[in-house]
Amino acid sequence: MARNNRSGDELVKERPAWIIPLLVLTGVLIFSGAFLYYYFGPTPGEILGRDPRASAADQNIEVIVGNKRFMVPEHYTRYPNQRAGGRQEVLNMHALLPGLTPWSPDRQDAFNDNSAGSDVVYFSLRQTTTPLNSARRFKTIYSKYLSAEEPEAGPDGLRLFAFDGESGYAGQDLLVGKDGEERMTLILCDRRGPLVESPNCSRSMLLGPSLELGYRYKRSHLEDWRTIDEAVLSLVRSFESIESMDDLQGPILD
Repeated sequence: MARNNRSGDELVKERPAWIIPLLVLTGVLIFSGAFLYYYFGPTPGEILGRDPRASAADQNIEVIVGNKRFMVPEHYTRYPNQRAGGRQEVLNMHALLPGLTPWSPDRQDAFNDNSAGSDVVYFSLRQTTTPLNSARRFKTIYSKYLSAEEPEAGPDGLRLFAFDGESGYAGQDLLVGKDGEERMTLILCDRRGPLVESPNCSRSMLLGPSLELGYRYKRSHLEDWRTIDEAVLSLVRSFESIESMDDLQGPILD
């Protein structure tokens, strides 16, 4: 009988006293780490370089968009994953009006400003497989949704068309004019309203059979549309590398 009791005692083993506190501490550390990462850790987009993050570096990045080669100073770029250079489907950039000044740490507040009077211009080079110049876009797309055939007078030679309130362009205006090279200019502008306190204006143009330049700025700067248009196009042309300079300096397709 005693032998059986000893056998049972041998099967019953006491757990060390430190195991339960250790398990509790481990759980607390895991929970705390998950909490801190969720609120303060990098997002997947940040890890992959797909979230905007400005750079103060001024070295050139060699980028090919739509079979054109550009040398773009890094402090104009917005996304880390596009700074790897090489072939990109899109290259996003930003600058400050009036001189299209690039980002720097002392200009951070100005670049963060999204008020109606913000001086930030966002512009991009994008590869396109469905090129449409402004005249074709006006005829085949926008003209179908205008609320009236006759426009109103807009700023600095622009003609302002309102869109039908039932169309997908409700809440926007279309401004039509000609730029310094007599190309049709189409500018889409948000109207200010209860849901749009800081309206934007945007324009896009073809720089080649597969390359589109687009940019946007606050509607408060619309009076200066000609100056902005010329400045953005001139800046992008300055990025064009010597190897393809003749191509971009030739006639623009828009």
